[in-house]
Amino acid sequence: MKKIFFISFAVFFIIFSIFKFGSVVIANDNIEEEIEVDFFEEHFPLKKVSGEYFINDLSYAKDENFLHHKFYHKFGMNDCYVHKDIYPNILKLEALLKKNNVKAMMFDCFRPHEAQIYMWNRNPNPYFLANPNKKGSLHSKGLALDIGLADMNGKKMEFATGMDHFVAESAHAYKCKPEEQYKCDNRALLKSIMEQAGFRSIKNEWWHYQKPGDLSSYPLIRICDTKGSVCYGKDVK
Repeated sequence: MKKIFFISFAVFFIIFSIFKFGSVVIANDNIEEEIEVDFFEEHFPLKKVSGEYFINDLSYAKDENFLHHKFYHKFGMNDCYVHKDIYPNILKLEALLKKNNVKAMMFDCFRPHEAQIYMWNRNPNPYFLANPNKKGSLHSKGLALDIGLADMNGKKMEFATGMDHFVAESAHAYKCKPEEQYKCDNRALLKSIMEQAGFRSIKNEWWHYQKPGDLSSYPLIRICDTKGSVCYGKDVK
């Protein structure tokens, strides 16, 4: 009798365990499916940039930027995104970073048009900022990157000026002093890598790269064009 009871209890325990484990697996599967749904990838023609060779260092998600305060949280921006049309270039970039044994510091990527308005209203400098009331920024089309380099330990390399340092020394034509030549060499390495990946530089900003060609047909991406429940921008004036 005791033997029968023991066998019955064992069978019940096994069945219960299988049922419980299966439900956990199903629950985990559901969680994974929810995690895989990315708001910006779902609603806009954007792809997230991530991986071993990319360091998320968004300048406008921190206080250390030319406005001296973070504001990307107002627009739900925590990660680097690019237009899906240049994602193949990102894959080329990843291979080149690996080849050169460096990592990319992603200072800025897709920038919502509302964020461009926010920046312009606080610093309307046409020398370094695209006027959102005219053509707007290529960042707001997902077609531009602000980028630097780091070593494989994640230590940021030096480039003679900081990103968004709006001075003449930020131009590609700037000549470093002999004792700081390595900083201009870092710029040259970055430029070589980015051009090999299919990006184009602009003369005033060593950190800025974009998709080449006529990009006028690409629309500015306004994240507040969708329903109010998914509009992150509250203070864009």
